[in-house]
Amino acid sequence: MAVPEAVRKVERPKNTIVVANRGNGICKYSVIQRIGCRRVDGRNIPVNGATVGHIIGGRFVPERTAVSARAIDLKDFAEIELMDRLSSGLLAELDAVFSAADARRIYVLAMLRVAYGGMPYYKACLKYELSWVSILFPSLPMGKNSICSFLQDLGKSCALIATFMRTRAGRIAAEEHIAIDGTLKTDSSTVNSLSHYSRKARTKGTKDISVLFAYDIDTDEPVCSKVFPGNIVDGRAYEAFLRETGIRQGILMGDKGFPKGQAEEVFRENPGLSWLNPIKRSDRRIGNNRMYDYEGVLADRDHDVLYKKAKARGCYLYSFYDRKRAAKEERDYFARIKGRDGYDARAMEEKGRKFGTVVFESDLDVCPGLVYRLYDRRWLIEECFRYYKVATEFDDTKVHSDYSVIGSEFINFISSVMTMRLVREFDDTGLSRKMSYSEIMGELKSAKKARITDGGDWLFVRFTAHTEETLRILGILPRDVSPEPKKRGRPRKPVDPDRPKRRPGRPRKNPLPVQ
Repeated sequence: MAVPEAVRKVERPKNTIVVANRGNGICKYSVIQRIGCRRVDGRNIPVNGATVGHIIGGRFVPERTAVSARAIDLKDFAEIELMDRLSSGLLAELDAVFSAADARRIYVLAMLRVAYGGMPYYKACLKYELSWVSILFPSLPMGKNSICSFLQDLGKSCALIATFMRTRAGRIAAEEHIAIDGTLKTDSSTVNSLSHYSRKARTKGTKDISVLFAYDIDTDEPVCSKVFPGNIVDGRAYEAFLRETGIRQGILMGDKGFPKGQAEEVFRENPGLSWLNPIKRSDRRIGNNRMYDYEGVLADRDHDVLYKKAKARGCYLYSFYDRKRAAKEERDYFARIKGRDGYDARAMEEKGRKFGTVVFESDLDVCPGLVYRLYDRRWLIEECFRYYKVATEFDDTKVHSDYSVIGSEFINFISSVMTMRLVREFDDTGLSRKMSYSEIMGELKSAKKARITDGGDWLFVRFTAHTEETLRILGILPRDVSPEPKKRGRPRKPVDPDRPKRRPGRPRKNPLPVQ
């Protein structure tokens, strides 16, 4: 296509030619660089290079990179920096089992799932580019199809996941206290074998999967986890969970859904593994050993609790009566029976004796106060589940196949460990007494870094004084060194020793003549 003479005469860089393109867009006339020539059949044939610009509106416009293809110059910084500082040890644990590339993809995906709660995997590439993690771990494959394939492959590598969990469980000491519990997650997929109607399906109306956790009460951190079908009750999965995760030592604290009898063989094979479980209030051993005839009061400033300890059939029973809990249960009971006919005084007396009570069985011969303290701290695993489902929004699997569910839940487990380390840091620094978890994370998200020149340094974007103080408390910004306090009052003037002292009193208005 011919190029008009007026277009060819427009001033442009040397060693370039103008080529007309099809259509009538603004880039119809391209300016292409001549980079040399080659000899063909005795003739010199020019060689064209890249497009260096266009003739638009009678002038040369240089070729620039489109904004859609440019690197992002504004990134979320503070939350990624804090997570990496607190959880870098997890990357070393992953490196011990997975390849370096796979370990970093797992680590980065887990960080993104915490930083952007509820993030679906198809948005991981965008969040990766928007956050500081792309600076810490550049050039990771984070495309939608790439992550989909990675989750499948990760779920197929069950042996590697189990090895990682066993390595963590192998560090549990004999005196550590481990709480075990399970949670249900929505999974309405029709193509995997893990999705089933659970015991709560009547109220939820959806299919679920079951995820069992072991939580270290002493370190406030999840130790290991495993996925089970939603229709398997916790007791049935108890033995399989202990065997696969390799928990061989410690004091296991379960609820009534984890009876010791369901894992009898595991406890027999591992003498360093102890158990502490609550029993049902209808258990005959409570009456046979008169566990409601208490023998003492716990020396606890925060609770008013009676206790009794007894030995029965090769184990120890510990019973407790909490006055505050009893009052609440009695109030709830009366709220339920109001308006009903037929008051049964004998039944009321029998129920009233059980309000506020809990009885444990264990193979440990310890002080009842220790048992109650462990029971009182067991709520930490429920707190972990609350952050798991609410803060990071892991209440739905959002994937379909068995392999994807297993791979995704492994990444969610790493995210849970990171989340609880954040929570512990917020508690240790005192921030959790002033703000909620979501408020703190919101302030961290507002602390971004930007680059205002191509290839320039990354600088903090201006933020509020309150956010600055939060960053200083968390150690993301250095703390200011307070200057020494000034002394009160006006500083003293230097004294000239050769000058005579002024006589006391007000000077005379008409001084006497000098004699």
